[in-house]
Amino acid sequence: MDPVTISGPNPHPLLGSTVGVDFSPKKVCSYDCIYCGVGVNTTKKTMEREPFHPVGDVLDAIAEHVEEHGIPDTFFLTGSGEPMLYAGFGDLALALKKAYPGASRTVYTNGSLLLDPQVRAEIAHCDPIQGNLDGVDEPTFLRLSRPHRSALLQDRLTGYRTLKAELSEQRLWLHGVFVRGVGDSPEDLKSLGEVLAELEPDLYIVRTTRRTIEGLCEPVDARFRAVVETAWSRFDFPVQFLLPEAA
Repeated sequence: MDPVTISGPNPHPLLGSTVGVDFSPKKVCSYDCIYCGVGVNTTKKTMEREPFHPVGDVLDAIAEHVEEHGIPDTFFLTGSGEPMLYAGFGDLALALKKAYPGASRTVYTNGSLLLDPQVRAEIAHCDPIQGNLDGVDEPTFLRLSRPHRSALLQDRLTGYRTLKAELSEQRLWLHGVFVRGVGDSPEDLKSLGEVLAELEPDLYIVRTTRRTIEGLCEPVDARFRAVVETAWSRFDFPVQFLLPEAA
């Protein structure tokens, strides 16, 4: 089992100073995304939630880090895989809220487990809730996400819809990590935009991959912004672009 890893504080343009809390073994996930920043580690694909580490051990590691570096603006609860596979997630988020009431808690999920009411209840302890959604058609989903056999695209979309309907004051930010030649056409973007307009995220962040594998995973360039803006010209959900600068 990989140890609990606490990193930061690191500056974030929207979240202030962030401390990353990594409680997952590398690399346990419901997907094996081609652009995954964890890298080429063999992925244990699963949809079963596991304890990984006792919540008390994670809190002790956080407290030790905070004693040295101070309390951040935001605790980024993540993992070297899908964070909602951590069975202790809800207890951890609540304990952090009690111990550090002035700090926010955020998470970045792929959305695969959101059909589960328990998962939705636990993730609602975070604000903002950040999720991935970079394609709404089956070929794009399968090629980008390489999901566990029981992780279905329609379940993912239904999970996001249900979560959004249940949220009160929590913000939902969705991210798209776009790869050249996969789900980046005007037609693909139009379909994605229609779903996003229905979901009404508080923010949609357009990103690209830092991982390059020739013929499989290559980043889009700065010109992609114009393609997105044209495809989504009739939609009014807020969009932020985090793309390479034009040459």
